[in-house]
Amino acid sequence: MDTLEHYRQLIRDILVEHTKIPYSNGNIQFETVFDREQDRYLVMILGRESVPKFSSTVTRRVHGCLIHVDIIDSKIWIQRDGTEEGVATELVKAGVPKNQIVLGFRSEELRQDSEFAVA
Repeated sequence: MDTLEHYRQLIRDILVEHTKIPYSNGNIQFETVFDREQDRYLVMILGRESVPKFSSTVTRRVHGCLIHVDIIDSKIWIQRDGTEEGVATELVKAGVPKNQIVLGFRSEELRQDSEFAVA
């Protein structure tokens, strides 16, 4: 398997694992969105969660992106990471070199001070 295809499969595997972690509050679901042609990979969160309001509890709609990863110019760009451990950490544990991972959610100035690729 070539490197690019290995990265694609690794990203999909990591994101699918995140959908198996139960949400702590409310009726929340996780969905993966994999755009293999554009190399865009997402974990979406949606549903309803309970929120205390004064002396009662109400539910509110939850919808958003938990994880967004792109492959751009053969590097893995983490655009959004709402996880505790961090997708970059998981990729490194799986053997991806840090110089192949870009923390896209950080500014270029902050990326220069990290152990990961700038771009």
